[in-house]
Amino acid sequence: MSGPSAAAMVLGRWECDGAVFPLPALNPERLRASLRALEELEARRPGRVTWIGQPHLAERWAWDLALEPGIVDVVASILGPEVLVYATLILTKPPRDPSLVTWHQDGGTSGFNRAPCVSAWIALRDSLPESGCMRVIPGSHALPQLPHVQSRAAHHLLPHNRPEIAVEVDEGAAVDVALRAGEMSLHHANIVHGSRENRTCAPRTGFIVRYVTPAIPAARDPVVRARGSLPCPHLAVRDRPPAPDELMPEDAP
Repeated sequence: MSGPSAAAMVLGRWECDGAVFPLPALNPERLRASLRALEELEARRPGRVTWIGQPHLAERWAWDLALEPGIVDVVASILGPEVLVYATLILTKPPRDPSLVTWHQDGGTSGFNRAPCVSAWIALRDSLPESGCMRVIPGSHALPQLPHVQSRAAHHLLPHNRPEIAVEVDEGAAVDVALRAGEMSLHHANIVHGSRENRTCAPRTGFIVRYVTPAIPAARDPVVRARGSLPCPHLAVRDRPPAPDELMPEDAP
């Protein structure tokens, strides 16, 4: 997707709905390479792998994926010419897995709403209604921050912070964000979203990138410059992939 008309379409849907999908993200070769790298990473880890935090600071392939030019181009059509990678996350629902994510707003607990932010949800494996794809309430990004509590759901996908909106959500207004492998969605930090269990025999995996602007007041980990050159003296900024001795431990929060 490229050109002024495509950028205008993305921005129009973003402003109206708070989510844009499906969008092309990875060509078949790039998808295969990313999936091979993910499978190698999963094989190095014991047990059931469902959550990997900040992989771009520990894996070169994840760094490259977060800075994929075509993806950053689309994000820049929303955020403008200065784009930083704030965080990345890999979420996997294994086959026949009961894990879910309760209704929440990212900005409600993460602070992403302190500056313009776009979350890209890149499907490395199919993410469909039957496999527990993300669901959103279109237009809910215009709502204020809603009260959240820690979820008591028995099979929550997130291992640490488990936010859940403390007021009733109109599930009848929900829309499935169905993505084939290689496609992506973009969503606003305030949009109400969640997901159901994976009822299929195949895993569902998303590579999530949080893109922000230099207006973000602080970041715990180094941010990565994806586009632009504006000085960011209040942030630790990386402009190049980390050397092996600079790599962060996997699963940094």
